[in-house]
Amino acid sequence: MHVIIAKVDEVFFEGEAGSVTAPGAEGEMTLLPRHMPLITTLKKGIITVRDVKPSEGVHKFPVTGGILEVDRYGVTVIL
Repeated sequence: MHVIIAKVDEVFFEGEAGSVTAPGAEGEMTLLPRHMPLITTLKKGIITVRDVKPSEGVHKFPVTGGILEVDRYGVTVIL
């Protein structure tokens, strides 16, 4: 799935991922490809993006809040 993590003026990550784990307002959530559409606020924590191939790595982004949207194109996080 395609993932974008950005502020209005800066992109922190854009690429393909096998999963995304994020600190949602109602608790931690893990998103996989073809997840149902969703919009939620984020609380303080860490967003973890796992590459499509596990051997390629994991990216971690500390956040203090934001909005996460899942749609048919992927996951978009605005901080």
